[in-house]
Amino acid sequence: MPVDLPLYKPEPGVGSKRPRSNKRLIFGLALVGAFLLFYLNIRVSSPQISITQETTIVSPGTSPTPHSNVDEPSKDTTSLHNSFLEDEDDNEDAIDPPLTVDQDEQTEAMPDKSEIRINNSKHYTYLVVIGSPAQYMSRRRLIRDKYFGLKDNLLPCMQHDTDVYYKFWIHGGPPASDTPTRREYEAEKMEWNDLVQMPPKTQFNQLNIIQWADDLFKEEGITYEYLIVQDIHTFVRLSTLRHELDAGVIGENTESPETLSTEAPLNLVWGTFSGQPIDQSAFVVGSTAAKLALKKQTEIQIGSSKALLTNMYNYFLKHDNSLEKAVESMLPEAAAEIKEKVVPMFVAEDRETHRFVRWENNIESISSKNNVVTHVYQDSEFAELAAWTSIEPVLVCHPRRQNPPPPMDPLDDDETVTAPVSNKVAIRTQSTAIVTSSFIYDACMEPSATMAAMNKRDYALRHGYSFVARSAEFAQQAIRKDRKTVWGKIDVIEKVLPKYEWILWMDMDAVILNQDRTLEALFEELQERYPDGKEAFDRDVDLIVARPSGDPMINAGVFLMRYSPWSMQFLRDLQGIVEWYNKGSSYEQGAMWDLLRKPENLKRTFLLDKDNHTFNTFPSRYKAGDFIVHFAPDKCPNDATLSGLRAADKIKKGETVTAADLK
Repeated sequence: MPVDLPLYKPEPGVGSKRPRSNKRLIFGLALVGAFLLFYLNIRVSSPQISITQETTIVSPGTSPTPHSNVDEPSKDTTSLHNSFLEDEDDNEDAIDPPLTVDQDEQTEAMPDKSEIRINNSKHYTYLVVIGSPAQYMSRRRLIRDKYFGLKDNLLPCMQHDTDVYYKFWIHGGPPASDTPTRREYEAEKMEWNDLVQMPPKTQFNQLNIIQWADDLFKEEGITYEYLIVQDIHTFVRLSTLRHELDAGVIGENTESPETLSTEAPLNLVWGTFSGQPIDQSAFVVGSTAAKLALKKQTEIQIGSSKALLTNMYNYFLKHDNSLEKAVESMLPEAAAEIKEKVVPMFVAEDRETHRFVRWENNIESISSKNNVVTHVYQDSEFAELAAWTSIEPVLVCHPRRQNPPPPMDPLDDDETVTAPVSNKVAIRTQSTAIVTSSFIYDACMEPSATMAAMNKRDYALRHGYSFVARSAEFAQQAIRKDRKTVWGKIDVIEKVLPKYEWILWMDMDAVILNQDRTLEALFEELQERYPDGKEAFDRDVDLIVARPSGDPMINAGVFLMRYSPWSMQFLRDLQGIVEWYNKGSSYEQGAMWDLLRKPENLKRTFLLDKDNHTFNTFPSRYKAGDFIVHFAPDKCPNDATLSGLRAADKIKKGETVTAADLK
């Protein structure tokens, strides 16, 4: 490394949050002491609006753009005046979200474990949107890991319950059907639930993103304070941006810091305004400025740029004299208040601030000033940037499981299996998971797999369980080459089970019809039905599985398993039954049947013999109120699964469903 280039050092204090009230006090004292500071801090002055060379809102000496006519008064000064006053009236009538989430509902990026605060308000300080074509799956994995600390989905992010909400905004359409890429893409959707698929012709641009964010309130009740947007080839020091916006000072430790308005901090537009495509690579906009951009998009979009916010920047440059005349007759305090609320603060990164830079193909060119690096095409370079800048993950959700099961030592051959530490079968929702496959073998299940996963996810969300869908363990069977892909199910269960007390395994073609049925109620019923009584059930039962009427063996498409020394040893023994590796048509199911019939395993198993309705119902035997229907046809289960999903929707609407609806 060249000796004249300093090693990257993260800025001090990143991750801490400074209360805005302190800034208000400081800024108020500054206003009292020197009104000139107010002018230099990008708000109203005479005769022009202030837009400094880096922070925008038109400074004296700023050259007019080709579209501006600052030497002549605007012919529509009166209408412009009325327009801005109407905006102010609208803002007064509108019910805006609170500036900050209540402390009882807000959490810091890396909270103290003793002071975790859950945000259930659907109002987020930061809405983070990453625009991405569908095929960039590896980059999305990196972003989840580096930005949000989401390395895998074993303890999934079931809902955004901090002050940060993120989505990958997928544009350009999905991958072609019946291709490996399409199947991997569908698996990603099932596993992470963080992709928003746009119509194929919807372009990634500022207008579409801001409009989508605005529509989130109408569709899901979600509101935000700051919208942070990037494309898939951009690296953003998200934790640093968050710290600076929290603190109210952009570039606090640089030569060109910018202090946000204390009266209207959300009337902010931060990015580049060059008129080039790079303007849309990354930007930050406050919710107030975003609403203004949408409301005035007809006037704003007259500009030559394809970027809405760049045209907005030029629009306010063009009309600075007109706006000044519209408010110059007011008292200074009233004029300042109007300008503060209707004129955005533009923080322009087109000059020598070095906060937004283009990747120069070497890590040594990156310094602590660089918050945004565009045009990073290689995943290895993205990972290198994350390491070089020591980026800290921003927490987007709290893990569902709060009380992990204790670690266990492996069983010796002659060791007696002991009961779990707790003998209470009343499961904790935080430590219960609905587990399924997200691996699509071929084109067969492509149309229904993701919808079937959402059916299970919705159930888990409703009742406070985790939902875990896995494909990697199925895919790795192709590397082994010694057994059928379906054996990936056992690999999945071995991986997931130690994270929870109980799991409910469901095959992809199993559909939950009775979404009201809780696992807690199911366990109470099973306790009552267990021949040896409740205490024996709590002490002895680690596997619950049904053998449907007329079947020669169990059906392993739906079953319950508890984490215990016995269950982990059972799975190990199951993995070793090589004679069933390729023995159709039962494969792993046949191996489970052989293994659990051994006396030492039967006593740990509650076998629901000739049971058709507890949690594994074939469609022809369905009765109203049955919990789960498992289709398992001899041919492709896609059509049958779709019929089950339609039936589930009918039940949700209060309609009646019979077995005939499941054919």
